[in-house]
Amino acid sequence: MSSQYVDWWALAAWCGINIVIPVVAPLLVLWLFSKPSTTSIMAGHNVLKSIGKGELFWAAMAMAAATCYELYSLQKILLDPNAQGLVWAAFWIHQFVILFSVIFVGVGSLNTSAASAANPHVPDPMVFRASIATLIFTVVTYMVSHTVLMEREARIREQAQSATKRERQAIIDGIRACLGQNRGKEIRCMEGLK
Repeated sequence: MSSQYVDWWALAAWCGINIVIPVVAPLLVLWLFSKPSTTSIMAGHNVLKSIGKGELFWAAMAMAAATCYELYSLQKILLDPNAQGLVWAAFWIHQFVILFSVIFVGVGSLNTSAASAANPHVPDPMVFRASIATLIFTVVTYMVSHTVLMEREARIREQAQSATKRERQAIIDGIRACLGQNRGKEIRCMEGLK
């Protein structure tokens, strides 16, 4: 992928708004509240409590759904059938991720399993680890699909602007040629433009 089409500041802002704020910021706030002695009792283990039952699957579902939207938009502007096939495969993988996440959110919410000996706030360590892995996967694929879509759109925009400039220049060159050939009869050039 060529970086000439990617606005890195816009991508960084997009990552901040779509990934850092919804995923990292809430956990950071809970962690910050657990540091001072006055609020640590109130916030004790809240970071782990807030994600221990697989709650990160909710963020993964939202990001997978957003990735599906990005992939669908990308598929509409691709001309290569092989690339379209890859995009559709990625689309259906993300549909599976959403279904997988729905099932594991339910499993993580069940109170049937006893808390693990290592941590009472993580009832099922497998669900906890799967939620982290799924979230990381969707964050990466969301960023990649958005970057590729942004790059393709910028390339199309540049090609359209170049074509418009060429057309405009062809019209100007045609008018100049006509005026040069019809000195004193410029009205013919105006009629030709109609």
